[in-house]
Amino acid sequence: MKYVIKLIFILFLIFSCSRENKNKPKNNFTKKVEYRIMISEYLESKKYEPTLIFNNPYYSNKESSIRLDDNEIKWEKKDNALEIIINGTKINTSKKITLNYNYGKSVDSVNFANNIRQIKLYKSDSILGFVLTNEPCTGLGCRINYQLIYDLKTKSESYFGRFQTGFEFELYDFNQDSKIDFLSKTFYGRNEQMIDTIEFIMYSQTKKGNFQEFKTESQNRFYFKHIYPQVYPERNKNFLKEKFEQNWIEKINNDAS
Repeated sequence: MKYVIKLIFILFLIFSCSRENKNKPKNNFTKKVEYRIMISEYLESKKYEPTLIFNNPYYSNKESSIRLDDNEIKWEKKDNALEIIINGTKINTSKKITLNYNYGKSVDSVNFANNIRQIKLYKSDSILGFVLTNEPCTGLGCRINYQLIYDLKTKSESYFGRFQTGFEFELYDFNQDSKIDFLSKTFYGRNEQMIDTIEFIMYSQTKKGNFQEFKTESQNRFYFKHIYPQVYPERNKNFLKEKFEQNWIEKINNDAS
């Protein structure tokens, strides 16, 4: 009889524990990835630090000539374009086209620029980096800017464009191969579901000093994409999913699809 009572007691305990575990809410340990922060931290870890920076902000008393270390730089608007003189060498943005798509599937003409907003000198690499804008601007024109990479040794020019993706100029070392890299940004606009897409594409400097899209024998393009929704108060955030796609030289985030 004692054996039966003991067995019933054990079965009761097993049943109670099983029921308690079943009713206990499950904890969701899935961590949401903040892709903007992830991208920013990754790029910060790869960028080159410039030797000197000149800023010529909007609405300031505009300068048209400066000296960065041993480099004399002058510029002026000329014939609906921007003429820049670097150590006596003239370059003109007229008829210059961006290497990348700045919006959708279209390149842009750089002659829209009429002002230099920023210049960065990378002395050890003999490179000047420019941010070019149109000022005073109106409407969508205020969201457009161009990046000019000028090699002081070869005097080569490489132009890139951006729309609604920031005004910064940065150089990187993604491959650790002693080649300088640049990251273009393409804004693909907002679709009917109010989803934005920005594509980042890697370019590298050639022996001639200019920049070309980086490729290998096994891969023609290295890129990653940030796909994100525009969140408004009336929209259900639970149905809006941020995405990150990559076909890159390394895995930026293990949780990315």
